[in-house]
Amino acid sequence: VLIHAAAGGVGLAAVQIAQRLGAEVIATAGSEKKRDYLRSLGVAHVFDSRTLAFAGQIKELTGGRGVDLVLNSLAGDFIAASLSLLAPGGRFVEIGKSGLLTAEQAAALGLNRQYFIVDWTTEALENPALIRSLLDSVLAAMAEGLLKPLPHRLFGFEDAQAAFCLMAQAGH
Repeated sequence: VLIHAAAGGVGLAAVQIAQRLGAEVIATAGSEKKRDYLRSLGVAHVFDSRTLAFAGQIKELTGGRGVDLVLNSLAGDFIAASLSLLAPGGRFVEIGKSGLLTAEQAAALGLNRQYFIVDWTTEALENPALIRSLLDSVLAAMAEGLLKPLPHRLFGFEDAQAAFCLMAQAGH
């Protein structure tokens, strides 16, 4: 499983779930500090998400086979690089908002590869019961100790500017 931006909120949750299911996790992150953090969580294969070099590194790591699943939030040329890593039977799950493939482009991946766009905003509006059941599942897994809360830092209202500055610098 290739998880892009694995040190972010969605990425960290995905890492936990993938590890819990026994998947071999390959991750990308944008800074050495974030990559070190992922390694501290037991992710053995961590690459830089700010350069396309990860594609060649992952091809080498997998002996040219590629990965079974890509959880993508990257844009631009990073999408094509990530699509090139799909193994036969692989699935590409897009959670980003830009560079979405058309139905024709997705079909061109071949019959043995699948492309999914996940838009939680739309899903929450159209199917709130699904979102509720998923959140209930997550809360139950946390209560059982199967999932851990993500790292977080609280800011008071008076520190809102500092919070936004931290986010603008990708320090969250």
